[in-house]
Amino acid sequence: MGGNPLIAQNKNTYVPGKPQFPPKCSPLVPCQWCKGKGYLRCKKHKKRYLKDFLDGVLWYCSEGASCKKCGGNLFVDCKHCTNPDAERDLASRKKKQDEWLKKRRERVDALIQHSVLHGASEHFDFVCDLKPMKVNKVRFSTHDLLHLYLRRMEDFRKKFIKVLQLGPADMGIRTEVLFWRDGRDQSLAARKFCGISASGSGVKMMGTYSIYSFQYQKRFTPKDSDVHRTLVHNLAHLFLSNIKPELWIGHLKGGWVDAGLGHYFEYLLDGTCATFCYEEVASNKSFKSGKWLVPVRKMVALKKAPSFSEVSQKNTDSINVKEHAVCFSWIHYLFEGDLGGKNPGKKFVQMVRILKHKKPTRDALRAVYGVSPLTFERKWKEWVLKTYPSR
Repeated sequence: MGGNPLIAQNKNTYVPGKPQFPPKCSPLVPCQWCKGKGYLRCKKHKKRYLKDFLDGVLWYCSEGASCKKCGGNLFVDCKHCTNPDAERDLASRKKKQDEWLKKRRERVDALIQHSVLHGASEHFDFVCDLKPMKVNKVRFSTHDLLHLYLRRMEDFRKKFIKVLQLGPADMGIRTEVLFWRDGRDQSLAARKFCGISASGSGVKMMGTYSIYSFQYQKRFTPKDSDVHRTLVHNLAHLFLSNIKPELWIGHLKGGWVDAGLGHYFEYLLDGTCATFCYEEVASNKSFKSGKWLVPVRKMVALKKAPSFSEVSQKNTDSINVKEHAVCFSWIHYLFEGDLGGKNPGKKFVQMVRILKHKKPTRDALRAVYGVSPLTFERKWKEWVLKTYPSR
């Protein structure tokens, strides 16, 4: 998951800046139709879609760009008056959107040889080729899902930044997410954009890249809530690797942090930890039904918990299921236990940056938290027995 120069880089994805919504204008003449604005809302688009643009969540959408009436502007020129400002702004936005979509088609559609839905927001480029599915008992079309998941991704990015107490300059890479319904498309995209032959439902490119390619498979993610949880888990991996300096610590004996943080954000989402990134453990994703507080407490009480000193020397791909559970709990403790103090996120990021400089966990713990691995493990066990439920 390093920097292969032959791999298409998401850093080069063309995004022509945030569009102006609604269009800029200066009322020139009274008009009862547009109230002097020079434009009207395109009625081909549902109000909830328009809200995503007006809120700044969605910047560009290929479905909108196909509208023959407005060309994706979501507003049309008022034919009852003349307003040069509005006309220029609508024409400029149409040109930028056409350029954006052309680049996306060249990057993705040309590879898989059929068209898919594209979206862009402030921090994400998104391909949504999911089949329609129910979300809270309401059937969402593929276009609905594109809007929904872009909003969810932006919301999660804000949450990640808040929890880790990051500054605006700490993460600067755009993230590309590709959701597929077809295994062939997933295989092509995984090799092209992630440099990995697809072996499972999802693959990532991390570090100075930020790409996640995911194939929906009902046996692994039967419901929208499962897809959402999987997305949160994997975005946590990507965001962690993108904290400057951009580097993935999952292969630098920082697997306990990498795996644990992904599960921690799953837990914050809905209390369930059920996502695994490697096939070696994915078959056990139903471990304790994803509810890990009780089994972790039981392991600690029976003195059967995996050793921190041993697990903290492992890479992400060599951590087994029970070790995943305690990795989650170690991260849980760092954020919600007594070691983090008033700024647990900032301390955590300090530790991550030490690990990114290829220092061992013991050095990072001493430098940031003032404890040795043995002391950390002892204090964690005390916290688990005190705070985790027994049943």
